[in-house]
Amino acid sequence: MRTVVRGIALAYLMYLALSFLVLLPVLNFVTPWLVHQQIQRTFSSELILFNPFSLTLHIREAELGDADGSRLLAFDRAQLNLSLATLWQPGLVFDVLALEGLYLHLLRRPDGQFNIADLAPAREPAAAPDPEADQDPLGITVGKLRFSAHRIEFIDQQHPQDYQSYLEGLRLEASGLSTVIEAGQAYHLVASSEGGGELEWRGDVSIAAGHSTGELALRNIDLRPLWRFAEPWLAFELERSTLELEAHYHIDWSGALRYGIDQGRLELRDSVISAADTTGLPDTGVSLASLQIEGIAVASAGRTVTVDHVLASELEVAGWSEGSRVSLAELFAMPATDTRADDSDTPPWQARIDGIELQDSQLRWRSEYTDPALLTISPVDAELRDLHWPAQAESPLTLSLRVNDQASLGATGKLHLGSGDGSVEFELQALPLAWLGPNLPPVLRAEIGSGLADTAGTLTLRDFAPDRIELDGAITDFSMVLHGADDALTRWDHLSWHGLALQLAQRRLELAELHLEGYEGRLHILKDGSINVQRLLEEDAAGREHPASEPASAAVDAAPQEPAWHIAAPAIFVSDSQLDFEDESLPIRFRSVIGGLNGTITDLGTDPGQPMKIDLQGSVDGYAPVTLDGTARPLQEPPALDLELNFRGVDMARLTPYSATYAGYEIERGSLDLTLQYALKDNRLQGDNELLIKQLKLGERVESDRALDLPLRLGIALLTDSSGVIDVTVPVSGDINNPEFNLGSVITGALVNLFTKMVTAPFRLLAGLVGSDEDLETVDFAAGSTELDNHGQQKLRDLAEAMQQRPAIKLVLTGQIDPDTDRRSLQQQRLQQELLDEGWTGKISTNAVRPGRKP
Repeated sequence: MRTVVRGIALAYLMYLALSFLVLLPVLNFVTPWLVHQQIQRTFSSELILFNPFSLTLHIREAELGDADGSRLLAFDRAQLNLSLATLWQPGLVFDVLALEGLYLHLLRRPDGQFNIADLAPAREPAAAPDPEADQDPLGITVGKLRFSAHRIEFIDQQHPQDYQSYLEGLRLEASGLSTVIEAGQAYHLVASSEGGGELEWRGDVSIAAGHSTGELALRNIDLRPLWRFAEPWLAFELERSTLELEAHYHIDWSGALRYGIDQGRLELRDSVISAADTTGLPDTGVSLASLQIEGIAVASAGRTVTVDHVLASELEVAGWSEGSRVSLAELFAMPATDTRADDSDTPPWQARIDGIELQDSQLRWRSEYTDPALLTISPVDAELRDLHWPAQAESPLTLSLRVNDQASLGATGKLHLGSGDGSVEFELQALPLAWLGPNLPPVLRAEIGSGLADTAGTLTLRDFAPDRIELDGAITDFSMVLHGADDALTRWDHLSWHGLALQLAQRRLELAELHLEGYEGRLHILKDGSINVQRLLEEDAAGREHPASEPASAAVDAAPQEPAWHIAAPAIFVSDSQLDFEDESLPIRFRSVIGGLNGTITDLGTDPGQPMKIDLQGSVDGYAPVTLDGTARPLQEPPALDLELNFRGVDMARLTPYSATYAGYEIERGSLDLTLQYALKDNRLQGDNELLIKQLKLGERVESDRALDLPLRLGIALLTDSSGVIDVTVPVSGDINNPEFNLGSVITGALVNLFTKMVTAPFRLLAGLVGSDEDLETVDFAAGSTELDNHGQQKLRDLAEAMQQRPAIKLVLTGQIDPDTDRRSLQQQRLQQELLDEGWTGKISTNAVRPGRKP
């Protein structure tokens, strides 16, 4: 027994001697040489100490150089304490395993290799596993694990901008960590990021049982280092953004990998994104005060993700559109990625978000389609609830916003995120229509002067596209002004509609009622003879040609034929409206207003069996009644109409500017009743213009180079009856398909033709007054006689009767003789008388006939 004890004591003394006299010098002096031989690196340390009593290895102030001589890694202290429990427990047991004060410089070279790649020994090809061999790995148990790092740097020279970042204050503590003991053991990891943020990770882990549970927290993490890595491939710059993340997790790798997250919370604070190229993308950026995602849960078993609530506060977006460019799309343009579908049989992930909310947000958008170009939409509040993917049902949504602190929009509804079907009820208030002025066609030389739109309705969506729109609304105080003009071309006080239903797929437009109040239309003939309405279009608009590559007809034939629109507006009401007519092309300016227009237009539409009915009443300058009634089919092909327009009691003295210009006389007095009856059928126009003029009296003669060379006074006298009334009908007709057809020219030509025929053949007109076919211009007498026969007397009686109907006509009588026949007849009469005086009783014959006298 004593011999055994002496042997053990001697062995122990030899162990101590070897530890102090051999192992300690070898560890301190041979280790640097061995490291250099094996990996061609320099290694140095302050002290390497092995404690033979506690089986502990200590290394202090060690440093390992890189291949280029720079510092690769260093640490303040390393400790490895082998436990005597290794003698009776499976595997290796360490009481303490520690590495403290680590500095590590990681470098990825331009060729993609890391600077530590050659530190690991080259791997030999693995031999085929022996199925009968024990495959259990070597067990390791660590009583206390401590790890800390002052700084871990990373530089990527393969990155276009030599990306670099670092991690500081890394600290990991664990107890009882084992690959053979199934009971879970606690761990705690803490680290600081480049921007001063903190990572904390704590929980329990069982490597033997293959599971871990714990909590992960990221606090005040600066995201700019992450952005710097992706900067070369992004068009935006992350000026600042801070991340907060908390979550409970569990993971099980004992069999098929299973993991889950619950009670997760993520928050982004004070995020600002701007354009990397502010010259190419000016006025573009995004800022966000806070983005909070609460109640995050992930379950790999069911492949589900759920989120209780997402809240974005004070989101501010700035951008613009110019032509085909949209600044935000360019700002967030991403490099192309492989979008090939996953062919695996793994079921897809499912997601649910109980609610997404946007609060106190703002959009500043500059667009060529609005005036002002810059719109400030603030505040913007929105909410979307019950989101599922794949979508299972409609998700409720709400939206409210205000534009330029004037117009407002509110909406509520539901949308199915899978099919794109849904409906939204909305209300738009106080939208200035002048903002939409840039959307007018470029050839339109006019601008919207004023007008506010208010509307409310329902929008029905199919496949994310509008399918049906139902609206009630109004446009108030609207005006449109020609460029360079002072007065509005057209305006109204109030235009409202009720029951407007637009079905885009079915191409149907139905309107229950339309009310137009206080409408004012302006028709202005300018000094050069042009009409203000003509000036609506640019002068070269008519001369613009279609591309010569394809005839217009061919283009129409190539286009798919879509069904015609069905339009129905059964009730249109007009009240307190007027048409303002002004003519400055005359030497004397003329202006008249047809005001007090009230009435209805019913059954406007495309239904071929239902003509539109028109019933409007008004007055000229407030005293002369005007009516328009009849039917029309303006939306059918071909169009048709049957209308009658009546003017009653128009003061003709107000028409002096026209009579002086085109007739050469002022009008001193007179009243006009005008009835215009027009019918259009099969593109042929047929009309009657009935004029009833009372007590017309011309005034002074006016010199005008545009006056017609007609005996106006004679014409008026011929038309004026004994009561001072002129009653005449002028029919017109024409083919509107004829390019040279012009209604005004047709009416003017008909009037001039009627007047010309009348003054060139006045006695024919007089004969027509008494129903005679005779030529009342001449009365024939027998040659050499002063007596009229019965025929001549009847012609004089007809002429007298006609003159009574035209008392303003004065006749000038002129006589004519035929020297030969009248002289011969008179000679015969005298001879006969002398013979009778001498007692002649024989028969005397004469063939002479005296020519008649002409009144």
